[in-house]
Amino acid sequence: MEKISAGDLRSRVTVMRRVPGKNALGEDTYDYKPDQKVWARIVPTTGRRESLEGDVERAEITHRVTVRRSAIPELQTDLRLRFREQDYDVQYFYPNYRDGGFVDIFVKLVVEDGVPSF
Repeated sequence: MEKISAGDLRSRVTVMRRVPGKNALGEDTYDYKPDQKVWARIVPTTGRRESLEGDVERAEITHRVTVRRSAIPELQTDLRLRFREQDYDVQYFYPNYRDGGFVDIFVKLVVEDGVPSF
């Protein structure tokens, strides 16, 4: 793993926070609203594809997103990150032990047939 510098954070990412709401039937729901934009480095880590019933293809791609530790003060696993109109669910995160001022966030993008991904 190479050392990270601030110049490596070249991607502008929107942090989406989960907020409670109500649907038309008055039921409790949750939605994601944009909170802030941060600079990040995004690196794909794994990917797999599988066929589901009904001729549906599903791809599951994970990425490692590196941001400054102070950029997202309330980092939680119920956040989403949006990059290039794609939403990534935060799976887990931990400090970057090589560079103490940064944190690595592991996210998952799930793409299904019929849903535009690019």
